Amino acid sequence: MPEGGKRLMTVYAHKPNGKDSQIASYWGKADENYAGSPKWHPLVYHCLDVAACGSVLLECQPTWLSSLERTTGLAADRLRPWLVFLLAIHDLGKFGDGFQGLRLDLWQELQERSGSVPSGERHDTMGYEAGMEYLPEWLARPELSRRGGLLLRPWLAPVTGHHGRPPKNLDNARILLLRNNFPQSVLTDMRSFIEEVRQLLMPDGWPPIEPESDLAERYWRASWLLAGLAVAADWLGSNTLWFPYQKPKLGLPDYWEKVALPQAQHAVAESGLIPSRVAVFPGIGVLFHNISNPTPLQDWAASVPIAEGPQLFVLEELTGSGKTEAALTLAARLMEAGLGRGVYIALPTMATADAMFDRVRDGYGWRRFFDGEGAQLVLAHSASRMKLRLEEANRRDHEYGRGQQEETTASRHCTAWLSDSRKKALLADFGVGTLDQALLAVLPARHQSLRLLGLSTKVLVVDEVHACDAYMGELLARLLHFHAAQGGSAILLSATLPIGQRARYLRAFSDGAGFAPRTPENTAYPLATHIAASSLKEGYVEARRESARTVAVDAIRDHDLVFERLATSMGAGRCAVWVRNTVVDAVEAWSLWNEAHPAQLATLFHARFALVDRLRIGEDIKESFKPESGPNTRRGRLVIATQVIEQSLDIDFDDMVTDLAPIDLIIQRAGRLQRHRRDAEGNRVEGEDGRGGARLCVVMPEPIETADARWLPAHLSKTGKIYDDHGKLWLTARWLAEHQGFSLPEQARDMIESVYAEEAYDRLPEGLRKIADRADGADRADRGTARGNLLDYANGYNPTSLTWQDEGEAPTRLGEATVRVRLAKRTEGGVAPWADTNTGMDWQLSELIIPRRMIAQESEKNAAVIESARAVMADEGRHAVIVVLDGEGDTWRGHAINAWGEGVQVTYSPVTGLATAREEDESDQ
Repeated sequence: MPEGGKRLMTVYAHKPNGKDSQIASYWGKADENYAGSPKWHPLVYHCLDVAACGSVLLECQPTWLSSLERTTGLAADRLRPWLVFLLAIHDLGKFGDGFQGLRLDLWQELQERSGSVPSGERHDTMGYEAGMEYLPEWLARPELSRRGGLLLRPWLAPVTGHHGRPPKNLDNARILLLRNNFPQSVLTDMRSFIEEVRQLLMPDGWPPIEPESDLAERYWRASWLLAGLAVAADWLGSNTLWFPYQKPKLGLPDYWEKVALPQAQHAVAESGLIPSRVAVFPGIGVLFHNISNPTPLQDWAASVPIAEGPQLFVLEELTGSGKTEAALTLAARLMEAGLGRGVYIALPTMATADAMFDRVRDGYGWRRFFDGEGAQLVLAHSASRMKLRLEEANRRDHEYGRGQQEETTASRHCTAWLSDSRKKALLADFGVGTLDQALLAVLPARHQSLRLLGLSTKVLVVDEVHACDAYMGELLARLLHFHAAQGGSAILLSATLPIGQRARYLRAFSDGAGFAPRTPENTAYPLATHIAASSLKEGYVEARRESARTVAVDAIRDHDLVFERLATSMGAGRCAVWVRNTVVDAVEAWSLWNEAHPAQLATLFHARFALVDRLRIGEDIKESFKPESGPNTRRGRLVIATQVIEQSLDIDFDDMVTDLAPIDLIIQRAGRLQRHRRDAEGNRVEGEDGRGGARLCVVMPEPIETADARWLPAHLSKTGKIYDDHGKLWLTARWLAEHQGFSLPEQARDMIESVYAEEAYDRLPEGLRKIADRADGADRADRGTARGNLLDYANGYNPTSLTWQDEGEAPTRLGEATVRVRLAKRTEGGVAPWADTNTGMDWQLSELIIPRRMIAQESEKNAAVIESARAVMADEGRHAVIVVLDGEGDTWRGHAINAWGEGVQVTYSPVTGLATAREEDESDQ
């Protein structure tokens, strides 16, 4: 008999119903490469490891327990033992032969069993079905099986679905699968385990769960948080750093007290999941040392009464008015009032998230939101780890010298467990990231419940909320509904929010919180809206004097005149930017300018650079044109960029040209024109601006009343493929042509509503109405698609017909299909990543996202080399198309296949980005 055979089966002397218990003879974790001994961990120990982590989390995160208490109506002293018991049976399905037979050697060694392994469902679904079938009888609660287990299902589905998605509901197939997976001897051991953990963890018996009509609905609403708690507890309890494999020498009570609970304390503390204490709001001047004279909006944020319960603020003010500081002031006050334990700031793009993270980390007193050391600031988007690794490498090279390790500063403290994944980053005290990371919480994406759990204790701040299109707007509305239903508060920021969109977000939040329906009516601007259970308040806020501006608008239809205007600016020692609507147009303008002005080359910035180059160019632009910049970095500089430059970047140009875009984007782009007061040389000043007034050149066709489908393509052919509602572009052009400029904030509301109000359609030329109708139909379809993809809060973490996807596949945005391309350079020894940063992330930094129509597959010409490249990648290049490049200097070339199966030549330069041979016939943002 091998060691661990019959002797291991008799470790437990417990004899339920007079029968020997062999519950120690089931493995729960196993790894042949595990460094210690044994190479497996008993299932019953793992179950207690996870339950202990859940117990400690509920102790350290009292807001989670109070939210569950409020939602379920169960008292905390009875609810908590019940939750810990449920976590202890989260892996009930692993008792089954289908799981135990995955390791035939252990099955034979521990249970002296062999034979064919029954096929069927995963252990999470089998555990769910077994619990639904047997738990009511085993725990002497037959009433829980009434109405098909209606009251048990909301508790069992979230804990057994701890791998990030709900278990399946097998219905008629249940009995056959249960018989195949759980023979009578296994059922006996399962029942023994259930009885032991019930006596250990729930000694006072079950909580008063009664079969009342509305309880199932309440329990389903609570299931979202319970599912997130189960995921977090299972991740911690599965980590061998804190829970090394052990032989089953201790009974369950001793293991619980001597091993599981002490190790769980270490795990929760070292993982960074103990929230920092919230500080008393110190006043805006202390919270932000750079604010000595708060703006009117910031004064309002520091003094507006904070209501009880969940509440939503919508702040509409000009770019540069200090909205972010006002929002964070509100967040600090909400946290002080016990309405949040942290903050998550959501932004529309990675570039804007990067910029905001830098502002929060380096310029804001984010640590003053918390009392004591150890608070965590985390950047959460798809490339966040790469950005931070690259920054660390740059500092190591330039500040510390070769071989000297960088000291980890308190402001950058971020535990490895949290920074390992974007979904875990939402659990940090203070998070900054893309809106997509939050929207995944309301889509059927794996581990969305963990995102909801993290956000449930956060004040959610959404910046540039107007940037949401029809699809994302529907997702954001559902996120606000979920957040309010879980007791969370939110703050929305925008300079250009249409009235209808504001009303939709207020309605979604109110529905989630259970507020009486109220309709917003105030059309003032700037405007601060505050909705809570008690009231809806809308109030005009005086604009910040420094952000008020008058911008003259010059309509230009000839690109030659644009170049003349830019040449005049450069000749005068000014700095300028031309915002183009497509990458193709930006590259073309850049090439023409540099060919004509070789001594004054422009900088090109768009989304089609490898990440390492995009971060480098973006950082150069931020440094050259930041608020503190001076003549040395600004004089004679020209940037030609796409929309990547238009939002949430605190940069300042003397002159600006922009392609025609919807009027809210015109306002956003103009926010980077003479944003800060400077003298004629470009130095910051306190008095009047010395640059002669802001003039915005708009490249646009004349808004004639006879405009038809040819109106836009005749002048901006590629713009029409990016902004498909040519009617809104015509309305924008007409407003600008009629007014020849704008004054903000006085005309801001009129500008937005003249394009986005429903009655604006009546002013369109007849020849554009068909295009406008088609665009409106597409928006309605996108909203319908969103509603079909979204989770329903009332349904809970329930087996559904929705297809659950990995987070990288769940659609937070609609649009043309894209592909992730990874660039490789051919070398004498094979291939190397395009990026060369010595960060350990070079393959990821060599990535970019492009339309699938340009590149869809790898070229067979480089099949062998590509295979060798994948072999050295940590992730084996999964879900990426590898393009091998040959060349020298700034131009490199390779081969790929486009969406039509045609071979294309790929050209890449760190100066101009990526292109394919047919790109001159295409357009892309």
